Amino acid sequence: MTVRGVILDLDGTLVESRGVHVSCLRAACQDLGLPRPSAALIATRSAATDRATLVRLVGEPLAERAMAAYNAHFPLALAEAPAPPRPGAAEAIEELAALGLALGVCTGRSRAAAALLLTAAGLDIPLLVAREDVDEPKPAPEGLHRARGLLGLSAAEVVFAGDTAHDVRQGEAAGIATYLVGGAPGAALASLAGLPALLTASLLPAAGSEG
Repeated sequence: MTVRGVILDLDGTLVESRGVHVSCLRAACQDLGLPRPSAALIATRSAATDRATLVRLVGEPLAERAMAAYNAHFPLALAEAPAPPRPGAAEAIEELAALGLALGVCTGRSRAAAALLLTAAGLDIPLLVAREDVDEPKPAPEGLHRARGLLGLSAAEVVFAGDTAHDVRQGEAAGIATYLVGGAPGAALASLAGLPALLTASLLPAAGSEG
């Protein structure tokens, strides 16, 4: 089956948002009257989504209040700590689009926060599946199923790229070929910059072939 689309994770794959994320986690805890968590504590309690991380930090009973505080601080944190595109991300998007591939983003973030991050990073990807669009968050496959459905493609016609083991599990659950990018152990690519060439060499039909 010819690859016709690429779905991309957001945080750590397209955008370097770690500083903004940590700032919002700390602010949320402080707003609830709790100690500001250290970087080490945040690292040990990091989960697939911002809400899941907050549950590990503050407990389920306080999770909704913490999430509201996180969201309220997000624009302020982004203004104070820019979230640039990840190395190679902008170039990869341009090259993938030039190959005629449909592009989409699948993230566990809220739509508002995801849109802010993409705008801040100067990245333009029209299709965005966010937290509000699914009932089950990452690593459940629902977000990827929705994204490829909106692209009008089957699981065999898309690939997914992300930077964490949660992304790999999500892709596997969705039955979509998944590439781990970045510095994680076992990563197939150092950055998204290598994805267009990889797809051209191994997945897209050879020049002059049908499909």
